[in-house]
Amino acid sequence: MANNLKKVIDRMMWVPVTPAPNAAVAGQGVCYDMRNDVSRYPFVFQLNSSTVLNRFNIITKGWNFVVSPTLAGTFGAGAGCVFAPSRALFGTITTGATTTSIPTSTTITAVGLNMLANRGGSGDYGFRIRITGAASGKVEERYIVGNTASTTPTFTLDTALSFTPASGDTYEILGGAVYMLGAGTLASGSWKKFEVAANTLSTLTQTNLPATVSTDFSGIALDEQYVPYNKKPGEGFVTGASTYDATNPKGCLLATAVAASTITGQASAGDASVLANEYRNFQIRIVEDTVAPTAVGQRRIIASHTAGPSAVYTVGAAWTVNPSTSAKFVIELPNQIIVRSSATAVIYTYNYSGLSMTNGTNTIAADAWHVTYYGNASAVMGAGALTIPSFGIVPDPAKNARHSHIHCFRGGNVSTVDVLDIAGGTTGSWTAAIVYDGAQTGINTGTCCAIAPFDDEGRMTYINIYVSGALSQIFRYDVQNRVLSPYSQPMNIQSGTASAGDRMMAYCAIDGTDKYSVILLNYNLSTLAYEIINQL
Repeated sequence: MANNLKKVIDRMMWVPVTPAPNAAVAGQGVCYDMRNDVSRYPFVFQLNSSTVLNRFNIITKGWNFVVSPTLAGTFGAGAGCVFAPSRALFGTITTGATTTSIPTSTTITAVGLNMLANRGGSGDYGFRIRITGAASGKVEERYIVGNTASTTPTFTLDTALSFTPASGDTYEILGGAVYMLGAGTLASGSWKKFEVAANTLSTLTQTNLPATVSTDFSGIALDEQYVPYNKKPGEGFVTGASTYDATNPKGCLLATAVAASTITGQASAGDASVLANEYRNFQIRIVEDTVAPTAVGQRRIIASHTAGPSAVYTVGAAWTVNPSTSAKFVIELPNQIIVRSSATAVIYTYNYSGLSMTNGTNTIAADAWHVTYYGNASAVMGAGALTIPSFGIVPDPAKNARHSHIHCFRGGNVSTVDVLDIAGGTTGSWTAAIVYDGAQTGINTGTCCAIAPFDDEGRMTYINIYVSGALSQIFRYDVQNRVLSPYSQPMNIQSGTASAGDRMMAYCAIDGTDKYSVILLNYNLSTLAYEIINQL
């Protein structure tokens, strides 16, 4: 059904939804899946304390307690969470596979019978699973419609693969994980992951994080599943006429030449118009290679590349297996979490890819933090800091706005916005104090945002700005055109002393081919929750 609402005439209104189980507190974190199709996990999460992680079902509008994270430290300002859909649960396929039945050999936490065929009560789809065939040279994705109760489950797929997986091929359940940071004195257990498909909680390394986590939390995932609003997860940022995964076709690029540490793109269309280093520090993933099948699935960070046509991408680490000149590949975000914290200028970068990654100069070990992978910000962050990516947009014709731009509101009672271009140099580059329309004074404690790269051409982020301790207002920020403008306000004004932390969430509502941003606001120091469907 198309959106037939008329601007100016039809009213946009916030409506109450089921109150949260716990009142919002200082240090609260929220996170959600920013994929733009039905594979997105249909819950948003509320990290309410060191022992409380709740979730809200975007379909049924109900809440439930999920798990006690038992985060180390003292919960408060600086705590937070991020959702990342990729590389959370993956393993190896064993003998006996068919095109619809996938037996596994990698041990995971036991899953219940058919538990993965329903993503927690959504009633429509099971988890999406990616099969990478080193024997066939193909990558294909399906939905799980059944699984055995086991620590090495067998998955049943909704439709047949075009190949029969061989023993040693791999699977990845694209369900995602919540990454959580506790506040206070850093210790083992300050940084944890909750993997949603198998409901597994694990402690991750905290090395290289601040000795004391404080001030506020501002973080985002740069995930390979996050793409422009008009592309499918798995297609990346530039596509040509080629596709992979015949049953569920996704766009990709076709290689025209390959060497030990390079791959060359297309002479026309596709990536023929890329600018030099436009996608430096992004990831190349080989998605099909039937000539050199063991090359499929390789991920490499782009160290540099020439301009198109026939752009030559130099990768940070040589290929383990050289792809063929028939290889198909995509250019994606690099499976990193970046966090700004504790009144520092440092960009804390976490690699959750499961593999060591290098851009040729800097290397992050698997499941580890790095403090100089991207250069320091133009100034320290403060309370109310926001970190807003641009992956959802389509760049303007002159490419003034790019997918590599990350807009960083400094917080700390100033209206300043700095932009990190992750492709602007080996460690990115910063543009300090950009000029933007609608600058507000006093972006401070209590300010939070919901990034919504689904509609409005992927441009908008919704921001709750606390102007004073007793007044707040909703705005939205256009990352492509650099405009901050007022947005529809809830009828009930939030009151009380502003608290650090996040209380806004966004999710993609899908009606056939139409997509809408739905924004959820948890009131400051309250259980009240309100929702609005963006109609613009």
